[in-house]
Amino acid sequence: MSTHSVFADASDLAPSLFQSIVEHASDAIIVVNLDGAIMLSNPAVAEIFQRQRNDFQGELFGFPIASGELTEIEILRQDGLLAVAEMRVSEAYWERERVFIAILRDITERKRMETALHEAKEELAAVYRCAPLGVITLKTDGRVKLWNPAAENILGWKETEVVGNVLPNISAMLTHRHRVSGNRPLAAHDEAIKGREIQQLKKDGTPVDLSVSLASVRDVAGQAAGIVCIVEDISRRLRDAEKLRLSGKIFENTQEGILVTDAQGVILAVNQAFVAVTGYTAADAIGRKPNLLNSGLHDRSFYQEMWRLLIKDGHWRGDIWNRRKNGEIYPEWINISAIRDDDGNLSNYVAIFSDISKAKENEESLLRLAHFDALTGLPNRFLFQDHVALALAQAERNDKQVAILFLDLDHFKTINDTLGHRAGDNVLIEAAQRLAACLRAGDTLSRFGGDEFMAVLPDLDTSNGGSNDAAASVADKLLATLARPFIVEGQEVRISTSIGIALYPQDGQQLNVLSNAADAAMYRAKQRGRNTYCFSAPGPLTENDR
Repeated sequence: MSTHSVFADASDLAPSLFQSIVEHASDAIIVVNLDGAIMLSNPAVAEIFQRQRNDFQGELFGFPIASGELTEIEILRQDGLLAVAEMRVSEAYWERERVFIAILRDITERKRMETALHEAKEELAAVYRCAPLGVITLKTDGRVKLWNPAAENILGWKETEVVGNVLPNISAMLTHRHRVSGNRPLAAHDEAIKGREIQQLKKDGTPVDLSVSLASVRDVAGQAAGIVCIVEDISRRLRDAEKLRLSGKIFENTQEGILVTDAQGVILAVNQAFVAVTGYTAADAIGRKPNLLNSGLHDRSFYQEMWRLLIKDGHWRGDIWNRRKNGEIYPEWINISAIRDDDGNLSNYVAIFSDISKAKENEESLLRLAHFDALTGLPNRFLFQDHVALALAQAERNDKQVAILFLDLDHFKTINDTLGHRAGDNVLIEAAQRLAACLRAGDTLSRFGGDEFMAVLPDLDTSNGGSNDAAASVADKLLATLARPFIVEGQEVRISTSIGIALYPQDGQQLNVLSNAADAAMYRAKQRGRNTYCFSAPGPLTENDR
């Protein structure tokens, strides 16, 4: 505004016209003399300053006066609030006196809106820069306009490398149905695309799985101005989802029972194998603690040690006996692991177990096959050797005597030849039972094969006549029990046995020496007509040796 304005010479205006202009102007008008004192103010001044109009007469203006310049001033209102005004000053003559005319326009609301808009832009820019999701703005033809840092991290290209270019798979989403049309108003229901999953190639050529959302941007006239595209890298989420799906499949279909608890040991989930093994349904188990399976066979110290190792090492594995819902006790192999979250805090326990009843049975069967005769159930020669070694070691420590008896059934081959092997097996089974019944609990009877048996008699009582009499007494019982007839397939069968006896330590101090001595004594008994026993020479003679 030049110094020559409509008020260049206010005295040239008719007083009524001048008064009308000043009084009805929406802008605040202040006339200031050269000394800075206010000579005239209109009603708009009172409104902008929130004061009475009469208060300004003769008061110093208080603001720098620069003729012809547009400045912004802050006004402290009567109510304590700040107002912002845009002020332009011009020179004029009023009543033949040179004055300044200041015209103030209240721009408080505009400044507030500008400030809010600026802050909103800054906030939006901060979100744009810091958002973990890729924010891409596209022109209506699909070419990239803006590209934030997260988009760079996700796809590998810098903004300068993609601006003006088209992203094939994203642009392909702008189908005929969803493409922004500049000839119709915004229809969000058919133009917005939310969470569409696609695969896009990164700068290095590797594929990345994206979740893409598109929305059109329109100007004030409703015309298409562009597209905002939000992209999220969901590759890890898809991988995790696939792992979770596979884990769920494994959880439900594995043959091993699985039990999941929280950090306090309360059951959260069980699988179908758990139900099959224990008999407890998921409804039975969830919300309870695993001690519902306790068999009662393990004492408190067992569980204390298990928990000590579980807390110390984060896992525990081993055999344990548990109880099914029907009360049946069964063995299981169990592996318990402590699960921790990303912060290292204990979150869950997972127990994976399998019923090893069959394995235990097989183990016992193998053990029995390895140490016991399959036909008679007596210890075989390997277990017999262990028992003899133990008996000899104890005898040496306690200065005791041990007898080894070698038994061979007389004419047993005749039974097999005349009645068949099944009949012979039945005779062997009953003979073993009769012989075992004649021995003490600490004695051991073994079948060495065919019709041969051996017995070890530890800790012989030598108080009445020595070890010979004690061994001879047992031999007499063995001869007598086999002298009774056997009934096989409705036929009466009679057998006898020849027995050789060797004594520790007189006849030897090792099993092989004693076995050979007893074997030799048995053959002497055969030579003497069978159904008798002989001691190994050079031991003292008995009635049978005479």
